[in-house]
Amino acid sequence: MSEEEIFEELEAKSKELYEKVTAKPIEVEVPAEPDLEQAMKAVYGEEPHLVQILGIAAAASGTATYALVDYSFTSNVRTLWAYAGGGWRNRALSEGQVAGIAEIVMKADRLDIWWSDSRINFARCWKKY
Repeated sequence: MSEEEIFEELEAKSKELYEKVTAKPIEVEVPAEPDLEQAMKAVYGEEPHLVQILGIAAAASGTATYALVDYSFTSNVRTLWAYAGGGWRNRALSEGQVAGIAEIVMKADRLDIWWSDSRINFARCWKKY
């Protein structure tokens, strides 16, 4: 699929999503920063175990070749988009999530995502040192 076709598909998926729903802020309680060793085990463990441990149900997974964030200044629409597995996947974000996840995703060297029905359930951002 050409890059032009990929972005045409994104425009169509965006229109479809935004016609159906307007994202509302999600209240999120952020837990205290976990112990570094525990965090490393959770993040760098084997993928099937990680998904099982976190209770994440996903129909498919893949590495994104494109990632972007839609941010509307006239509404509360904030959406993370990732192109993986031959299609666009998305997740509505709250204002607070945009500041955190968008920065992490955009600085990552690699983005792996898990999704069901094109809705992102889990994202793993990689940074190579």
